[in-house]
Amino acid sequence: MVSTIAGRGVVRTVRHGFDKIWIPIILFWVFPFAFYLVHLSSVTNYLFPVAAFALGMALYRSHPALYLSHTWWLWFITPEIRRLVDYQIGFQPISLIMLSPYLVTGLAFFTVITYLPQLRYKALFPMVLALFGVIYGYLVGIINAGIMPATFGLLNWILPILFGLHTAIYWREYEGFKRTIYRTFVWGTLVMGLYGLFQFMDPPPWDRYWMISSKMLSIGLPLPFHVRIFSTMNSPGPFAMELMGTLLMLAAGGGFWRLPAAVFGYSAFLLSLVRTAWGGWAVGILYLIYRFKPKNLIRYFFGALLVAMLALPVLTFGPIAKDLNNRFASIQHVQQNASYQTRVSFYEHFLGEAFDTPIGQGIGNVGVAARLSSSGHVVDFDSGIMEIPYVLGWLGGSLFFLGTVWISLYVSLSKWTKLDPFMAVSSAIALATLSTIPLFNNLIGTAGMFFWAFVGMAVAGIRYHGLHDPHTITS
Repeated sequence: MVSTIAGRGVVRTVRHGFDKIWIPIILFWVFPFAFYLVHLSSVTNYLFPVAAFALGMALYRSHPALYLSHTWWLWFITPEIRRLVDYQIGFQPISLIMLSPYLVTGLAFFTVITYLPQLRYKALFPMVLALFGVIYGYLVGIINAGIMPATFGLLNWILPILFGLHTAIYWREYEGFKRTIYRTFVWGTLVMGLYGLFQFMDPPPWDRYWMISSKMLSIGLPLPFHVRIFSTMNSPGPFAMELMGTLLMLAAGGGFWRLPAAVFGYSAFLLSLVRTAWGGWAVGILYLIYRFKPKNLIRYFFGALLVAMLALPVLTFGPIAKDLNNRFASIQHVQQNASYQTRVSFYEHFLGEAFDTPIGQGIGNVGVAARLSSSGHVVDFDSGIMEIPYVLGWLGGSLFFLGTVWISLYVSLSKWTKLDPFMAVSSAIALATLSTIPLFNNLIGTAGMFFWAFVGMAVAGIRYHGLHDPHTITS
């Protein structure tokens, strides 16, 4: 099998059978758990990010598809590794281990720099607009918050966009990317869903320690059947957004492992009790119904029915059924819900201030990054629609919003989404994520990875399928 890396003219022969690259990959994921068993987690604390970056660099240079898989697994599993280490050496509010997915994702920067001329393509221009909006917010943030908070915050804003550009630029690798991402997401759903259910029934000691030390009241109690599932992530919100994307991916193909992944994944997804992610998933499903061919819809319907039948015994179990009934009842009586009232009050109080800052407060003045600066005004935002103009100002916010909406329409309305199920699912994941920004800014950080990576995959699919169609690729 021969494939060409986009724009390099370098031919790489991919050998059949066991590739030696799997040896360091297996060793990388085994060593944190082995070190935990022999009480060497203090070493893991420093070695894990270094090893993650070194392996990421090796895969980035010679195995583009495995580089994507490595990056996604780091986003899926790193918080769990952090909890194991913290349990053994003590709670660390700022963990070096959590830098690992950022370091590896950041390798996409070299793709953008190397293939800078490719950014002139019409399909990539909206993402470039969003990139300029973020850079503007970073410059303002350096002035208002300082270089350290601004740079820390920049990672959450810019890395997902760079990663999306990376996947779009490597469009000739689309078929390999597609197969690898699908397998990664099926196994990721299975691992996160199954672990999440065990966590709900009896949280392991390192998870209990995290719940107590982090003082997250919304996460539940460290007791059996009193946990809002957060699985391998740090809290239910990011976990539910991860599963929202991986569960939608299950519609892209077949295979035996898709069924148990769906059963455990959907059960854990519901028990996260994150209504925003449920709503985003519904948006993604509605889009797939609109774009899928009738034969695909019929197959997906019967598959969903089978999953529901298999998951029903779990979801109707006493404490589980009670939690789900209460959560669904809160949707039906949303105006009496405390969370709804808090958000309405927040909108009323902050709406004017969010849009009355033409220059913007800059990146580093809100969120976790604000803790590094004495000038941080707001620690957490409950709305991406308000956070984006507040942080990026009118100019940066306009560029960011324009690029986001433009690329969303471009990929979701493409004719290829009706012909390629993976492209349809990629667009569905992006739209599902975008639909949640009235409640959270899910265009940055972990959730932002889903939006930008999959609009990037959809752009790669458009360019790949249009290789011999001059009407599809415009320079």
